[in-house]
Amino acid sequence: MTRCDECRRMLLGAGLAGAGALLLPRCGGATPADRGEPGVGESGVDGGQGEAEVGGTCKPSCVGANTVTFPFSKYPQLQNVGGSASGSAPGYADPSCRLDLIIVAQPAAGTYVAFSAACPHQCCPVSFSETRTEFVCPCHGSTFDMNGAVTGGLAPNGLQKLSVCVDECGVNVSFR
Repeated sequence: MTRCDECRRMLLGAGLAGAGALLLPRCGGATPADRGEPGVGESGVDGGQGEAEVGGTCKPSCVGANTVTFPFSKYPQLQNVGGSASGSAPGYADPSCRLDLIIVAQPAAGTYVAFSAACPHQCCPVSFSETRTEFVCPCHGSTFDMNGAVTGGLAPNGLQKLSVCVDECGVNVSFR
């Protein structure tokens, strides 16, 4: 199984529509391959180099070392209240499970949050519940609030909160 297959499996396992979002074109309408450019990492998340477009209008403003970009063109659900996306962040390892998964959500208009996506109980990927405005672990029912704190279930501690910067291109998540 390739790393890309693993990421898609994890996205679907978390109950996200991420697999379909991976098929959408990037800013400007063309994929990197269509423009003769190399693609982003296999996870489908831009690994910190931004998404500067050739001939497009999307030029991320808040990128840098240890930053992963979730482009709106690839994750359009993030433009809607209640939308969420998760992906791999090469170079990141959450403190509980040492996994590189992160999750981003827009719980309220213009408010974005990002956390490690691995539940500290048994490292299952969490998903965002739009209706309950919380993060939920599908394995054993642990729940987490918008600060990452445990609100129920078996998780021994909360999700690690990550820094977020939003620009016209997408949500940029920074980590150490």
